[in-house]
Amino acid sequence: MEADERKLTWLAGFSHFITHGYMTLLPAVLIVITAEHSLSFTEIGLIANIGYFLYGLGSFPAGYLSDKFGSKRMLTIGVGGMAVSSILVGLTPGATAFAVTYAMLGLFASIHHPAGLSLIARRVNTRRGKALGLHGVMGNVGLFLTPLVASYGVKFFGTWRAAYIIYGMLGLLFAAVLHMTKLKDEADLNWRKLFRRTAPRPVVSGRDESPPAPAAGEAGPGKSAALIVVPISLLLLYLGSVLSGFIFRGSLTFFPTLLQSEVHFINIHDEPVYMAGVVTTAVLSLGLIGAWFGGYINDKIKKPEFLPFYIFIVVAPVLYLISSLVDAKLLLFSCLFSLVYYAWQPAQNYLVAKYTKKASHGMGFGINFFLIFGVGSIATATGGYVTDEYGVDRFYLLLSYIGGAACFVALGVYLARAYLLKFTWRLVRDE
Repeated sequence: MEADERKLTWLAGFSHFITHGYMTLLPAVLIVITAEHSLSFTEIGLIANIGYFLYGLGSFPAGYLSDKFGSKRMLTIGVGGMAVSSILVGLTPGATAFAVTYAMLGLFASIHHPAGLSLIARRVNTRRGKALGLHGVMGNVGLFLTPLVASYGVKFFGTWRAAYIIYGMLGLLFAAVLHMTKLKDEADLNWRKLFRRTAPRPVVSGRDESPPAPAAGEAGPGKSAALIVVPISLLLLYLGSVLSGFIFRGSLTFFPTLLQSEVHFINIHDEPVYMAGVVTTAVLSLGLIGAWFGGYINDKIKKPEFLPFYIFIVVAPVLYLISSLVDAKLLLFSCLFSLVYYAWQPAQNYLVAKYTKKASHGMGFGINFFLIFGVGSIATATGGYVTDEYGVDRFYLLLSYIGGAACFVALGVYLARAYLLKFTWRLVRDE
């Protein structure tokens, strides 16, 4: 990669790190918060569901705005907004204020994925798979390091609030660095120029790099309606995002709770929250290998569509075993899950970039991450209910069935790669 490509990859990567950090603080301190605010797992699951849903829903406007105003500008807004929201979460006096500020945090966090990934997809022309792999690795650093930070916050400061305030201060510092760093062909954040800027509306996806079709509701030269072209494989990728998003959010949110419930030496420890955080960090750290491999291999293989299929054919039975094992065997298969599953996201990002036009990468990633984080957020409420009624291990059994469905969908992406959905439509006035 060229120097500017490396610089923007590291900036997007650190933004990915801190975004996943903010959204992984809650699982690490879930039990402490429920005790402080006298909440059930179902109630805290619903609060988390709102934040995670906005984490996904905001990807729609974030993707559009990244295409229109520039990815670096949107990343700067997102990082700064997350930092302020995190500090507010740490200062909340009660459950209602916590729910409101956590929703704010989820909304600002939604900006990163469409903005950061479209930045890489547009500006990195050499070894894009490697850049996406590094981006995935940095996100996984946030995933595995955050439970450790949160558990140390509980241990040394006696409160879960410390981690949110620490991450908030770190975010403010990075937002300043991001704002001051110059990137080729990327405009800096300037509020007056931002609202004066106009740009053509990006249009729907396709696999080729040809100029975009007319905007929806407009007719092209000599045509009576706009032509919409969508690869069938892209639609199946999006369906896979719904299923994998449920697995991602569900497994991550309830993993520390599972360890405290099913691993004896954690359960009897004097500080089970701290110990669960340490063990969670150790297990999730293996995801670094998976994330790096998922990006690296995409530059090497001729049929990258097969990689998600191979991932889920391992993940589904591993989740089934996690739901039925305890102690050392549970930890062993949890490590295997982390090692394999976290290769999925860079592989998925590579395929979304492949099956969308360059001019609308932001919107393509926005849809993708709305499905992963927004629709997938129902896993928190579902997991809370299942945990309250049947036990946390039964929730992981449900995740194994969803992994099996994701395996078949991933295979469909390859089988449907040669097919396109084409249709035309136009907006007319009723006389």
